[in-house]
Amino acid sequence: MDGIKINKQLRILLWVVAIIGLFGINGVFIYSLIFSPELVKEAFGNLYAMVFIAEAFILLPLFCFLIGIAKLKSPNWIGFLVISLLGSMAFSIPISIILWTREKEQYM
Repeated sequence: MDGIKINKQLRILLWVVAIIGLFGINGVFIYSLIFSPELVKEAFGNLYAMVFIAEAFILLPLFCFLIGIAKLKSPNWIGFLVISLLGSMAFSIPISIILWTREKEQYM
């Protein structure tokens, strides 16, 4: 990410958001899959839940496309896709920003 500098406070904020995304949002989903699978089935039958799920699956390819156009590396668009599917976008976006800006700061 040329021209973007991340200061220490912003880096800490990004880590906090990533941790909340991984353990909070993704943790609740994994917990419900294991201990309350009927809630997941209900979510797929709920119109409002399906709108949010559809939005996430529309935004994910869009973000991958933008990452590919910007030629961002480590993670590239495939890495971002994998991170997003394993965690959540609330995890993958901050982690990706941290990784994209990490190399620049090491040389400055």
